[in-house]
Amino acid sequence: MFYFQDASGDNGIHVPFTIGIQTPSQLQAMVSLGDNGIISMDATFGPNDVKFHSFTLMVFDAHRTRMLITWIITSCQTCDDLVEWLTPLKTNLLRKNPKWKPSCFIIDDVPHKLQTL
Repeated sequence: MFYFQDASGDNGIHVPFTIGIQTPSQLQAMVSLGDNGIISMDATFGPNDVKFHSFTLMVFDAHRTRMLITWIITSCQTCDDLVEWLTPLKTNLLRKNPKWKPSCFIIDDVPHKLQTL
């Protein structure tokens, strides 16, 4: 787990539940295959009774075979909430390789994600 935020409503401010899951081997794959490679983010919105949103990040190897590298489950999907879990993910990557940079980041057609990235 690289990120966890428990839902709270302290002081009248709603904070969404968010959990980001990534194993050490998935982090290593993201570092090696994602550097100068393709990263894809797919989002699924509210496919369950509690209306949680799911984000999956994938990288592709030389044969264009995908490898799942991160899962995020959250109760919110605003730009600010995306930044909340993308920032620690990026920090983990840059600790492994300070020059890490993908050549391409593919997203589905949700405009607010493009603005966030």
